[in-house]
Amino acid sequence: MSRVLVIEDDEILNGGLCYNLQKRGLAPFSVYTIKEARKLLSQETYDLILLDVNLPDGEGFTFCKWVKKRAEVPVIFLTARDLEEDALTGFDLGAEDYVTKPFSMKILLKK
Repeated sequence: MSRVLVIEDDEILNGGLCYNLQKRGLAPFSVYTIKEARKLLSQETYDLILLDVNLPDGEGFTFCKWVKKRAEVPVIFLTARDLEEDALTGFDLGAEDYVTKPFSMKILLKK
């Protein structure tokens, strides 16, 4: 079963993501901060990270850079930041995709 780390501070969106991932047979692990995500990543491995850019204790871009130095795990940004420069930054950091909110859950699950 594929393990997905969901790093999203919006509790409703986080819960919805985890619910839909679980319905698809995936194993979601939910956190709301970078600090929590670092702790989980130091203990376990994941097959995918869904990562918000704006988090209460830092920026997802910085966290993505940290992750990519330590593990070969795909990262998909999920963010309200829809500027072209932000998307390019995400891709330059090694993200596999950059999805802006609001997004279709069906399309995200296809990705």
